[in-house]
Amino acid sequence: MNDEMKMVVNAIVDEMGKMEDRINKRMDERFEQVDARFDKIEQRLDSMQHEINACKLERESIGLLIKKIDQLEKRIEELEKRTA
Repeated sequence: MNDEMKMVVNAIVDEMGKMEDRINKRMDERFEQVDARFDKIEQRLDSMQHEINACKLERESIGLLIKKIDQLEKRIEELEKRTA
């Protein structure tokens, strides 16, 4: 292989290395963007889970309050019957 051919091959290999570096840099940037988006989504899911848990707790509390109201209404009815 002559010197000119070696220079051409080396230039091509160097250019391929530069191209690979640029591609890797772009891919790293893209992965960082995707990671950032996943982090935001995860934060939103955590927030939504807290909201869901709060709603469940509220629903259970309302159920207990309704039962207590029913019990008190029955007691009032019984008291009214006794006094009547």
